[in-house]
Amino acid sequence: MYDWNNPALLARLNGNSAADGFNKWFGVQGLAAGDGKVEIIVPIRAELRQHHGYVHGGCIGALADMACAWAGAAASGQDVVTSNFTLHFLSPAVGDKLRAKARTIRSGRSLATVEAEVWCEAADKDPKLVATALASIAILPERRPRIS
Repeated sequence: MYDWNNPALLARLNGNSAADGFNKWFGVQGLAAGDGKVEIIVPIRAELRQHHGYVHGGCIGALADMACAWAGAAASGQDVVTSNFTLHFLSPAVGDKLRAKARTIRSGRSLATVEAEVWCEAADKDPKLVATALASIAILPERRPRIS
């Protein structure tokens, strides 16, 4: 299905995510990762909705941020953190699942530029684009043993 998927990288990203408190609670799951791209999903639960019944914007932003960071890791092969992040909401998210797709635009030694789309899916409707994001992802230097 994904000709760019790297199963070992996907397993590492899913494993790291499953060990993280917020990601574990959020329910994020990677479907594919490799070649500077990722696709991840989150099932929509009642506690992710705000008072109008839409998925809370913070949840959409968190998913977009994760997708960008995972794509930066997929491009660099190293540990990363988000340095800068811009999110544009396009439509309310109502459905069963959120899906984020991210791709690395450029990756250097210390910074990757990544774009993402967040889609909302429902069983009886076509997927709807609900947000786009652009992020600068800082590529962390390899940790070296401390010399005493």
